[in-house]
Amino acid sequence: MEGPAEGRGRVVSANAVMPLRAGEKGGEARLVLTTSGSAPVEVWRWKLEPGEEYPSHPHQTGLVETVSVTAGQMVLVVDGTEHPAEAGQTATFDGDSPRTYRGSGTETCHLIMTVHISPGPGAAS
Repeated sequence: MEGPAEGRGRVVSANAVMPLRAGEKGGEARLVLTTSGSAPVEVWRWKLEPGEEYPSHPHQTGLVETVSVTAGQMVLVVDGTEHPAEAGQTATFDGDSPRTYRGSGTETCHLIMTVHISPGPGAAS
């Protein structure tokens, strides 16, 4: 992060940002923050209800996502392959593939997603 030494930290409450996605069963996704710099990282908080799905289109090549399940269970579908994940597990995958996030089990799934955006052409290493 840029800025004076005393302002280089930042704390954001997930409840302070509006959901950018709302599911039919009550799930939601909130973009909590995006870091600055040549290779920004988005931090998302998600909630998926059992059986709720969110398909996502492929992003640009070089983008990498991680999904860390903090409660409940989900199925991550990447390029048609299902990857079950439960609380305490983290998955990573290239974001240029089609994928679906699906709540599974009997309880609400909570997860933290990070989206690592690759530097654009000409960015400093």
